Amino acid sequence: FSPDIVVMSRYSSPFGADILRFFGKRGVPVIYHLDDDLLDIPESLGPEIQEHHGTPETVTRRRELLQNSDFIYASTAYLSELLQARLPAQRIVHGIYAPYLGGELPPTPASQRNCPVIGYMGSRGHQGDLDLAVQALSRLLEERSDLMFEVFGTIRLPSTLLRFGRRVRHIEVKKTYMDFLLTLAGLGWDIGLAPLADTPFNRCKAPTKYIEYSACNIPVVASNMSVYSQVMPEGGGALATDDWYERISRFLDHADYRQQAIMAARAYCSSRFSINILTHQVRSILNRALNEKRSHAC
Repeated sequence: FSPDIVVMSRYSSPFGADILRFFGKRGVPVIYHLDDDLLDIPESLGPEIQEHHGTPETVTRRRELLQNSDFIYASTAYLSELLQARLPAQRIVHGIYAPYLGGELPPTPASQRNCPVIGYMGSRGHQGDLDLAVQALSRLLEERSDLMFEVFGTIRLPSTLLRFGRRVRHIEVKKTYMDFLLTLAGLGWDIGLAPLADTPFNRCKAPTKYIEYSACNIPVVASNMSVYSQVMPEGGGALATDDWYERISRFLDHADYRQQAIMAARAYCSSRFSINILTHQVRSILNRALNEKRSHAC
Protein backbone atom coordinates (compact mmCIF):
# COMPACT_ATOMS: atom_id res chain seq x y z
CA PHE A 1 0.00 0.00 0.00
CA SER A 2 1.84 3.05 -1.26
CA PRO A 3 -0.38 6.17 -1.59
CA ASP A 4 0.90 9.47 -2.98
CA ILE A 5 -1.11 11.40 -0.42
CA VAL A 6 -3.11 10.64 2.75
CA VAL A 7 -6.23 12.46 3.93
CA MET A 8 -7.52 12.01 7.47
CA SER A 9 -11.11 13.18 7.91
CA ARG A 10 -12.12 13.80 11.55
CA TYR A 11 -9.76 10.94 12.39
CA SER A 12 -8.31 10.09 15.78
CA SER A 13 -7.92 6.38 16.37
CA PRO A 14 -6.90 3.66 16.08
CA PHE A 15 -3.24 4.24 15.29
CA GLY A 16 -3.63 7.86 14.13
CA ALA A 17 -0.22 8.95 15.40
CA ASP A 18 1.42 5.80 14.01
CA ILE A 19 -0.12 6.42 10.57
CA LEU A 20 1.11 10.01 10.60
CA ARG A 21 4.67 8.99 11.56
CA PHE A 22 4.75 6.14 9.07
CA PHE A 23 3.92 8.33 6.07
CA GLY A 24 5.94 11.27 7.37
CA LYS A 25 9.10 9.15 7.29
CA ARG A 26 8.34 8.18 3.69
CA GLY A 27 7.73 11.73 2.49
CA VAL A 28 4.02 11.19 1.88
CA PRO A 29 1.99 14.34 2.68
CA VAL A 30 -0.88 14.01 5.17
CA ILE A 31 -3.82 16.41 5.08
CA TYR A 32 -6.19 16.59 8.03
CA HIS A 33 -9.76 17.46 6.99
CA LEU A 34 -12.14 18.84 9.62
CA ASP A 35 -15.76 19.98 9.28
CA ASP A 36 -16.61 20.71 12.94
CA ASP A 37 -14.78 22.04 15.97
CA LEU A 38 -14.00 18.58 17.30
CA LEU A 39 -11.53 19.97 19.81
CA ASP A 40 -14.36 21.53 21.83
CA ILE A 41 -17.57 19.49 21.61
CA PRO A 42 -20.51 20.87 23.64
CA GLU A 43 -22.40 18.53 25.94
CA SER A 44 -25.63 19.63 24.27
CA LEU A 45 -24.83 17.31 21.36
CA GLY A 46 -25.58 14.36 23.61
CA PRO A 47 -23.69 11.53 25.33
CA GLU A 48 -23.31 9.37 22.21
CA ILE A 49 -21.36 12.05 20.32
CA GLN A 50 -19.37 12.91 23.44
CA GLU A 51 -18.41 9.26 23.87
CA HIS A 52 -17.43 8.87 20.22
CA HIS A 53 -15.66 12.20 19.61
CA GLY A 54 -15.29 14.14 22.82
CA THR A 55 -13.39 12.08 25.38
CA PRO A 56 -10.20 13.77 26.65
CA GLU A 57 -8.06 11.00 25.14
CA THR A 58 -9.73 11.31 21.72
CA VAL A 59 -9.47 15.11 21.69
CA THR A 60 -5.78 14.97 22.70
CA ARG A 61 -5.01 12.51 19.88
CA ARG A 62 -6.90 14.60 17.36
CA ARG A 63 -5.11 17.79 18.43
CA GLU A 64 -1.75 16.05 17.90
CA LEU A 65 -2.78 14.95 14.43
CA LEU A 66 -3.96 18.45 13.56
CA GLN A 67 -0.72 19.93 14.90
CA ASN A 68 1.59 17.55 13.04
CA SER A 69 -0.13 16.96 9.71
CA ASP A 70 1.25 18.78 6.67
CA PHE A 71 -1.71 21.11 6.73
CA ILE A 72 -5.37 21.30 7.69
CA TYR A 73 -8.29 21.45 5.28
CA ALA A 74 -11.16 23.18 7.15
CA SER A 75 -14.73 23.30 5.94
CA THR A 76 -15.43 26.99 6.62
CA ALA A 77 -13.63 30.29 7.07
CA TYR A 78 -14.82 30.59 10.68
CA LEU A 79 -13.48 27.13 11.57
CA SER A 80 -10.24 27.92 9.79
CA GLU A 81 -9.74 31.11 11.83
CA LEU A 82 -10.58 29.30 15.06
CA LEU A 83 -8.06 26.54 14.38
CA GLN A 84 -5.41 29.06 13.30
CA ALA A 85 -5.70 30.83 16.65
CA ARG A 86 -5.19 27.52 18.47
CA LEU A 87 -2.48 26.20 16.16
CA PRO A 88 -0.65 29.35 14.97
CA ALA A 89 2.26 27.46 13.42
CA GLN A 90 0.03 25.23 11.30
CA ARG A 91 -1.02 25.92 7.71
CA ILE A 92 -4.79 25.87 7.20
CA VAL A 93 -6.89 26.17 4.04
CA HIS A 94 -10.65 26.31 3.55
CA GLY A 95 -13.24 26.73 0.82
CA ILE A 96 -16.79 25.64 0.02
CA TYR A 97 -17.88 22.43 1.68
CA ALA A 98 -21.20 20.95 0.58
CA PRO A 99 -21.78 20.71 -3.19
CA TYR A 100 -25.03 21.82 -4.80
CA LEU A 101 -26.36 18.78 -6.69
CA GLY A 102 -29.64 20.19 -7.95
CA GLY A 103 -28.56 19.54 -11.51
CA GLU A 104 -27.86 15.89 -10.71
CA LEU A 105 -31.37 15.16 -9.41
CA PRO A 106 -34.32 14.22 -11.63
CA PRO A 107 -37.19 16.73 -11.83
CA THR A 108 -39.18 16.71 -8.61
CA PRO A 109 -42.67 15.30 -9.26
CA ALA A 110 -45.66 17.34 -8.17
CA SER A 111 -46.62 16.57 -4.59
CA GLN A 112 -49.61 14.24 -4.25
CA ARG A 113 -50.51 15.73 -0.88
CA ASN A 114 -53.45 18.08 -0.51
CA CYS A 115 -52.11 19.65 2.69
CA PRO A 116 -49.10 21.88 3.45
CA VAL A 117 -46.04 20.20 4.97
CA ILE A 118 -43.20 21.73 7.00
CA GLY A 119 -40.07 19.62 7.38
CA TYR A 120 -36.74 19.43 9.15
CA MET A 121 -33.89 17.11 8.24
CA GLY A 122 -30.94 16.51 10.53
CA SER A 123 -29.13 14.25 12.95
CA ARG A 124 -29.77 13.61 16.64
CA GLY A 125 -27.11 16.13 17.62
CA HIS A 126 -29.37 18.94 16.35
CA GLN A 127 -32.25 18.37 18.76
CA GLY A 128 -31.47 21.62 20.58
CA ASP A 129 -31.41 23.53 17.30
CA LEU A 130 -34.83 22.24 16.25
CA ASP A 131 -36.21 23.27 19.65
CA LEU A 132 -35.83 26.91 18.55
CA ALA A 133 -38.78 26.48 16.19
CA VAL A 134 -40.94 24.06 18.22
CA GLN A 135 -43.09 26.70 19.91
CA ALA A 136 -43.94 28.24 16.55
CA LEU A 137 -44.62 24.82 15.05
CA SER A 138 -46.95 23.91 17.90
CA ARG A 139 -48.94 27.12 17.43
CA LEU A 140 -49.16 26.64 13.67
CA LEU A 141 -50.32 23.02 14.02
CA GLU A 142 -52.99 24.14 16.48
CA GLU A 143 -54.24 26.90 14.20
CA ARG A 144 -54.10 25.02 10.90
CA SER A 145 -55.85 21.68 11.05
CA ASP A 146 -54.53 20.60 7.65
CA LEU A 147 -50.85 21.34 8.40
CA MET A 148 -48.30 18.53 8.80
CA PHE A 149 -44.76 18.46 10.21
CA GLU A 150 -42.08 15.87 9.44
CA VAL A 151 -38.50 15.16 10.46
CA PHE A 152 -36.07 13.22 8.28
CA GLY A 153 -32.89 11.67 9.68
CA THR A 154 -31.76 10.38 13.04
CA ILE A 155 -33.29 13.33 14.89
CA ARG A 156 -36.38 12.57 17.00
CA LEU A 157 -39.76 14.21 16.77
CA PRO A 158 -40.01 16.78 19.58
CA SER A 159 -42.06 15.21 22.38
CA THR A 160 -44.32 18.28 22.66
CA LEU A 161 -45.51 17.70 19.08
CA LEU A 162 -46.48 14.05 19.50
CA ARG A 163 -49.97 15.11 20.61
CA PHE A 164 -50.73 15.95 16.97
CA GLY A 165 -50.75 12.23 16.12
CA ARG A 166 -50.64 11.39 12.43
CA ARG A 167 -50.02 15.00 11.49
CA VAL A 168 -46.40 14.62 12.63
CA ARG A 169 -44.08 11.97 11.24
CA HIS A 170 -40.49 10.71 11.44
CA ILE A 171 -38.81 9.42 8.27
CA GLU A 172 -35.77 7.13 8.50
CA VAL A 173 -32.44 8.26 7.09
CA LYS A 174 -31.15 6.73 3.84
CA LYS A 175 -27.73 5.08 3.58
CA THR A 176 -26.18 6.72 0.53
CA TYR A 177 -25.99 10.46 -0.02
CA MET A 178 -27.81 10.34 -3.35
CA ASP A 179 -30.59 8.18 -1.84
CA PHE A 180 -30.85 10.76 0.92
CA LEU A 181 -31.23 13.63 -1.57
CA LEU A 182 -33.71 11.71 -3.76
CA THR A 183 -35.85 10.90 -0.73
CA LEU A 184 -35.69 14.48 0.52
CA ALA A 185 -36.67 15.81 -2.91
CA GLY A 186 -39.61 13.40 -3.05
CA LEU A 187 -41.11 14.40 0.29
CA GLY A 188 -42.83 17.41 -1.23
CA TRP A 189 -42.16 19.75 1.68
CA ASP A 190 -43.53 23.25 1.27
CA ILE A 191 -40.97 24.64 3.74
CA GLY A 192 -37.65 23.32 5.06
CA LEU A 193 -36.48 24.58 8.43
CA ALA A 194 -32.84 25.29 9.31
CA PRO A 195 -32.82 26.52 12.93
CA LEU A 196 -29.38 26.80 14.48
CA ALA A 197 -28.54 27.91 18.01
CA ASP A 198 -25.99 30.73 18.04
CA THR A 199 -23.11 28.95 19.79
CA PRO A 200 -19.34 28.87 19.13
CA PHE A 201 -19.65 25.28 17.90
CA ASN A 202 -22.47 26.10 15.47
CA ARG A 203 -20.72 29.17 14.08
CA CYS A 204 -18.22 26.76 12.53
CA LYS A 205 -20.98 25.06 10.53
CA ALA A 206 -21.35 25.17 6.77
CA PRO A 207 -24.70 26.15 5.19
CA THR A 208 -25.28 22.54 4.15
CA LYS A 209 -29.01 22.45 4.94
CA TYR A 210 -29.63 25.52 2.80
CA ILE A 211 -27.76 23.97 -0.12
CA GLU A 212 -29.47 20.58 0.18
CA TYR A 213 -32.97 22.00 0.64
CA SER A 214 -32.42 24.22 -2.40
CA ALA A 215 -31.22 21.28 -4.49
CA CYS A 216 -34.46 19.49 -3.56
CA ASN A 217 -36.73 22.43 -4.44
CA ILE A 218 -37.59 23.22 -0.82
CA PRO A 219 -37.74 26.91 0.21
CA VAL A 220 -35.92 27.61 3.46
CA VAL A 221 -36.59 29.40 6.72
CA ALA A 222 -33.25 29.53 8.56
CA SER A 223 -31.77 31.05 11.68
CA ASN A 224 -30.55 34.59 11.24
CA MET A 225 -26.89 33.93 11.93
CA SER A 226 -23.82 34.20 9.74
CA VAL A 227 -23.87 30.53 8.66
CA TYR A 228 -26.98 31.30 6.60
CA SER A 229 -27.15 35.09 6.31
CA GLN A 230 -23.83 35.20 4.43
CA VAL A 231 -25.03 32.80 1.74
CA MET A 232 -28.75 33.46 1.37
CA PRO A 233 -29.30 35.84 -1.57
CA GLU A 234 -31.95 38.52 -1.46
CA GLY A 235 -35.33 36.84 -1.83
CA GLY A 236 -33.74 33.40 -1.57
CA GLY A 237 -35.43 32.37 1.68
CA ALA A 238 -36.31 33.80 5.07
CA LEU A 239 -34.12 34.44 8.12
CA ALA A 240 -35.69 34.10 11.58
CA THR A 241 -34.50 35.26 14.99
CA ASP A 242 -37.38 35.04 17.47
CA ASP A 243 -40.04 35.35 14.78
CA TRP A 244 -40.30 31.78 13.49
CA TYR A 245 -44.08 31.90 13.58
CA GLU A 246 -44.28 35.01 11.38
CA ARG A 247 -41.62 33.84 8.91
CA ILE A 248 -43.17 30.40 8.47
CA SER A 249 -46.71 31.81 8.26
CA ARG A 250 -45.75 34.10 5.40
CA PHE A 251 -44.33 31.18 3.44
CA LEU A 252 -47.42 29.07 4.12
CA ASP A 253 -49.80 31.82 3.02
CA HIS A 254 -48.02 32.86 -0.18
CA ALA A 255 -47.17 30.19 -2.73
CA ASP A 256 -45.67 32.79 -5.07
CA TYR A 257 -43.27 33.90 -2.32
CA ARG A 258 -42.13 30.31 -1.84
CA GLN A 259 -41.62 29.85 -5.58
CA GLN A 260 -39.59 33.04 -5.91
CA ALA A 261 -37.45 32.01 -2.94
CA ILE A 262 -36.60 28.60 -4.34
CA MET A 263 -35.78 30.01 -7.78
CA ALA A 264 -33.42 32.58 -6.26
CA ALA A 265 -31.84 30.00 -3.97
CA ARG A 266 -31.22 27.47 -6.75
CA ALA A 267 -29.71 30.07 -9.07
CA TYR A 268 -27.36 31.25 -6.34
CA CYS A 269 -26.34 27.78 -5.12
CA SER A 270 -25.70 26.50 -8.64
CA SER A 271 -23.20 29.32 -9.23
CA ARG A 272 -21.59 29.41 -5.76
CA PHE A 273 -21.53 25.77 -4.63
CA SER A 274 -21.34 23.75 -7.85
CA ILE A 275 -19.69 20.34 -7.95
CA ASN A 276 -17.21 21.76 -10.47
CA ILE A 277 -16.05 24.43 -8.02
CA LEU A 278 -15.65 21.84 -5.26
CA THR A 279 -13.80 19.47 -7.60
CA HIS A 280 -11.34 22.21 -8.55
CA GLN A 281 -10.88 23.12 -4.89
CA VAL A 282 -10.11 19.56 -3.81
CA ARG A 283 -7.72 19.00 -6.71
CA SER A 284 -5.90 22.25 -5.94
CA ILE A 285 -5.45 21.31 -2.29
CA LEU A 286 -4.19 17.81 -3.12
CA ASN A 287 -1.78 19.18 -5.73
CA ARG A 288 -0.51 21.80 -3.31
CA ALA A 289 0.29 19.14 -0.71
CA LEU A 290 2.12 17.01 -3.27
CA ASN A 291 4.10 19.88 -4.77
CA GLU A 292 5.16 21.28 -1.40
CA LYS A 293 6.30 17.86 -0.21
CA ARG A 294 8.29 17.30 -3.38
CA SER A 295 9.94 20.72 -3.22
CA HIS A 296 11.00 20.13 0.38
CA ALA A 297 12.43 16.75 -0.58
CA CYS A 298 14.56 18.44 -3.23
